[in-house]
Amino acid sequence: MIAFDLPINVQNPVRHQHAVTVLVNRERTKHGLRPLLFTRSLRNSARRWALVETRLSRFGHGDFDRRARAFPFLLGGTRGGRILAENLAWGLGPASTPRRIVQAWMRSPAHRATILGNWRYGAVATIADSPMPGLQTSGVTVVQHFGR
Repeated sequence: MIAFDLPINVQNPVRHQHAVTVLVNRERTKHGLRPLLFTRSLRNSARRWALVETRLSRFGHGDFDRRARAFPFLLGGTRGGRILAENLAWGLGPASTPRRIVQAWMRSPAHRATILGNWRYGAVATIADSPMPGLQTSGVTVVQHFGR
């Protein structure tokens, strides 16, 4: 059973990121789009950024264009023909559930457009930690990278 409604402090981060992935793909199929294919290179880049966010107690995309040039997904492409995007989220307690994270993304026009974009690949990284100092114990930081 997939735990869509359990907060991060009572579930494993790997199960949490799987649930976020399933919910994002459900949104895509509801809108006539193909589910995203997993790729380890996007998961690794998403995980690295989630760790930076939590370790430095900050939240934001930073210089995404500059960071993206070092992603293994891009480096593995031919002649720079690959394109990337990123969604970020964080939540505490009840707002840390996979369902609440994806619902928040779908209510945001920019995040929704990314989820429903012309992507072929995607990967989620979940860190059981908040980017906000003092709020780590019941917090989650989620990064999803998209590619084509």
